[in-house]
Amino acid sequence: MPPPRHGFLGGWPFVDPPPRQEIIAIGARSRVSRRMSRKSLLLLLCALVVSLPAARRCHAAGPARLVVKNAYLFTMAPDQKKPFTGYLVVDGQGKLAQVGAGNPPADLKAEQTWDAHGDWIVPGFLSAHSHLWQAAFRGISPDQTLTGWIDGLYYGHARYAQPQDYYWFTLYGALDHLRHGITGAYDFAYGGTSWGLCKANDCDQAEFKAETDSGIRFVHGYQPDTISATDTPAMAMARLTSFMQWVSAQPRDSRFLSVMLNGTTAFNNTYQQAVSEKQQMDRFHIGNQTHYLEPLSTAGEEQSKFRWMMDSGLLGPTLYFGHFIHTNDFILEQTARAHAGMSWNPLSNGRLASGVADIPKYLKMGIRVGMGVDGEASADLADPFENMRTGLYAIRDLYQNADIMSPYEVLYLQTMGSADVMGVKDTLGSLEPGKFADFIAIDPQCYGTVFNPYASLVFVTQTSDIDRVYVGGELKVEHGTVLHQDMTRILDEVEQRSKAAAPQGQQAPAPVAR
Repeated sequence: MPPPRHGFLGGWPFVDPPPRQEIIAIGARSRVSRRMSRKSLLLLLCALVVSLPAARRCHAAGPARLVVKNAYLFTMAPDQKKPFTGYLVVDGQGKLAQVGAGNPPADLKAEQTWDAHGDWIVPGFLSAHSHLWQAAFRGISPDQTLTGWIDGLYYGHARYAQPQDYYWFTLYGALDHLRHGITGAYDFAYGGTSWGLCKANDCDQAEFKAETDSGIRFVHGYQPDTISATDTPAMAMARLTSFMQWVSAQPRDSRFLSVMLNGTTAFNNTYQQAVSEKQQMDRFHIGNQTHYLEPLSTAGEEQSKFRWMMDSGLLGPTLYFGHFIHTNDFILEQTARAHAGMSWNPLSNGRLASGVADIPKYLKMGIRVGMGVDGEASADLADPFENMRTGLYAIRDLYQNADIMSPYEVLYLQTMGSADVMGVKDTLGSLEPGKFADFIAIDPQCYGTVFNPYASLVFVTQTSDIDRVYVGGELKVEHGTVLHQDMTRILDEVEQRSKAAAPQGQQAPAPVAR
């Protein structure tokens, strides 16, 4: 019997319902559950009790995987804005069992205990918009806006890379995200039927394997077919079906969040693109993120296709836009009404001179907003702190008002805001019991005297200040060193392969020796 499909329904991951035999077994277990012991009932009630500040104290059976004590916690929980000194308890499933102030219970047993000695701990950052493979091409087309940059990267290099090249490029990008404190990302995988040497699903499969091998949590962004006279909606559905069947056959891994479509309706000249994407979303209950209204030069043409998204049913809570800069009031009103969202990517927007998204206006209208560090060929650094600072400063410049957006608000967008648009706000984005134990620990020595903790965190922190990065309670990065990976080999593979990804006889110059 094949394993159930993973997907994305109403903004949240799903799996197929169990077969009838399993349903019968579940029913039998439910009759037993009605006779649950008093102890079990008390444990269930305990799981619903929250003591301030944001602590649940329900002990799981057996020792905890990890206890972190003496930490200064920024939980980003909606009812807990003030940081506090306390502890975290991670259970055997890699989820937070307890988050509390003060010291952990004296009788608590754990496989590992880490004394943070006052380190600042925040939820692992989420990038709602990344192109992991692009880490192999930093600094490319440094004086180009989007269209010239696309020519330089996609037509000058990416189209010449093989599927196995994309494995190494993606692995490198994912590990660099982790090194910068990004524990989860939406990855726009390179693939589809219109680009270079990728045939069928070869590139997607290679990149999916790299995402899995890296240890990052990920949404795999799948490039749908570009609908035309020679590439029909039926053909597009067949290729996606093949990929989803392949995904279902892979080993289960909680770090895989979902598959979503890298929407292309704005870049095709047929309404059938929107119809086809909506059919694929409905068939597999998956979401869609589409690049939209990024450069001013194509804004008029892209705006004219917004009606296609509305008429096809594409516009809705499982759609969010990447960049979304050059909008108009009608588009904003309809986006808010449909409960759709957007990813704000200020680092790449500034680098490519694309413009500044009016985030305060979007938020006021009720549009859901997350943040992404984009690809490292356009943002050059997968650094959430630089991303937050760049965005915050751009908004303050736009409004000429330093009070228009606070450090806390931009931090919220890079954590809970991204979790929301990615469809994982119930499991990621904040440090709350029941959520995955993804967090980073920061050495506070860089802050000096702290007048406002959120200001210090956003304005001052650099990657070098990150002591540790955890995913599911497992240590992935320590003092800037990525653990459990052969980084020497990875860097060598990426250098050789990115250098070779060029027109024959026009290979990129040799890299500077490390």
